[in-house]
Amino acid sequence: MRIPRAYREWLSARGEEGLPHALAEAIGEADRRWAETGLSLFDPSRRRGPSLPALPDPARVLELGHPRRKALGAYHTPPAVADHVAVATLALAGSDPVILDPACGGGAFLLAALRAGTRWHQLRGIDLDPLAVELARALVALSAGLGRDQCRELETLILTGDALTTPWPAADAVLTNPPFLNRLKALTATSPELASLIRSRHGDSVGPYTDISVVFLAECLRHCPVVGIVLPASAYAARDSAALRAATPAPRWAWTLPGGAFADVGWPTIASVYAAGEGTERRRGLPPALVDRGAVAHGPGLIAAEDEAPPLLVGTGFVLGDVATVEADFRDEYYALDGHLKEDGPGLKVVTSGLVDPGRLRWGEVPATIHRQRWQRPTAAREHLHARQRARTGAQLLVATQTPVLEAAPDPEGRCVGITPVLVVRPRGVDLAELLAVLLAPSSTAWALGRSLGSGLSLAAIKLSAAQLREVPMLTVSPEARALATALVKGTYRRDTLMSLARAMSPGRDDLFQWWTRRLPPVR
Repeated sequence: MRIPRAYREWLSARGEEGLPHALAEAIGEADRRWAETGLSLFDPSRRRGPSLPALPDPARVLELGHPRRKALGAYHTPPAVADHVAVATLALAGSDPVILDPACGGGAFLLAALRAGTRWHQLRGIDLDPLAVELARALVALSAGLGRDQCRELETLILTGDALTTPWPAADAVLTNPPFLNRLKALTATSPELASLIRSRHGDSVGPYTDISVVFLAECLRHCPVVGIVLPASAYAARDSAALRAATPAPRWAWTLPGGAFADVGWPTIASVYAAGEGTERRRGLPPALVDRGAVAHGPGLIAAEDEAPPLLVGTGFVLGDVATVEADFRDEYYALDGHLKEDGPGLKVVTSGLVDPGRLRWGEVPATIHRQRWQRPTAAREHLHARQRARTGAQLLVATQTPVLEAAPDPEGRCVGITPVLVVRPRGVDLAELLAVLLAPSSTAWALGRSLGSGLSLAAIKLSAAQLREVPMLTVSPEARALATALVKGTYRRDTLMSLARAMSPGRDDLFQWWTRRLPPVR
């Protein structure tokens, strides 16, 4: 939903100063609301502007019209999502529970709790944004039909404050969608004071880039026995969240939402409910109010994939890092090439992730965009590479990221240089064909999906770090599989060779092979 034109024009002219007026108008009949409730959002002295049409979801005005929305990490929870999570949470929260949202925003979860049967005086809310708190109070008051005296009490229940630094009121359950903040960006980075406070509570389990939403989860579990929460899927997959994740019990209910479930949120999210007990009910997909199909039970892991992976093959006890060096490059290596690329020059072939297919490199076959320029056969002289890249010589595999299956391609003579986010695998004591066979095995894709799910831009994508790729289990490579992988290493690529290799690496497991085949990109 876009903000109607009248709102856009008003807010573009007045900015944050015009938001109180816009929110009061969005709810509708602001003067009468002031007479009934006395809530400050409807105060005529603060509303000086044009008459604007009432809207079905006023919180969207706060989300889409707030100039500091990204700095606050505020993303409005769609009512259909909030309702599902509220019902699942209240089912585990006992009778007549007190419900707290420590990042209540415009009140999406407080309203969902009301719709699920919670009484208004059992609601508690905290938010950093004073205007969001005003909106939450107003919407709760109108939904519950409160008068002036009750609204005065409500103003003591929904408060302005930073939930990470101020005391929380007692509650039986939490329902929340904490801020989605990228701590790598200066706009949303945590202050040194807050980082110090978080470390004092959670110690070494919090890394320098641990997602704030995961810290919220830990805080929620510290305060309440039952927690319903929505987090970005990447928060579960990120390296710096691993220690906090390990200290967190498995949820009783988990629902994977694809990118697009939230406005302006292109990444997958996870809605989950934590409470004492065994077993996890898992769902995925958009709720019926957002798309014409329901959420369905699914998935072996916390994050449910687009399709469920069969059980894995048993490994040899070794991992890839025992027999290979796995490295990732970063921005320094990428920008070192700026100005030094040549079209079909005498140097090394420069390979992007899009030029890596399972079992082959497509350099020279399809174009690549590097440094905002399109290249058909990009090359670079070795002396122009970053020192880390110059030090690599000899046979290697190049591994792509953001792919539906593990995509590794051989470079047996070391004539290529992969640029970020391509990963580089160089053998130690084994031949290149064995490593290629293992990485192209369906079982390796299933393993990788379980380790990286949620960190990519799609729930269908695998995005492994170098450290994660080192942990890929080594599988037994039969003579048949070795011969097929050797053919790929020699450059005699055929699609049926790849398929035969995948089947040979899945002996007696047609279910695993067929699952991998469904994920395999079409012939290009």
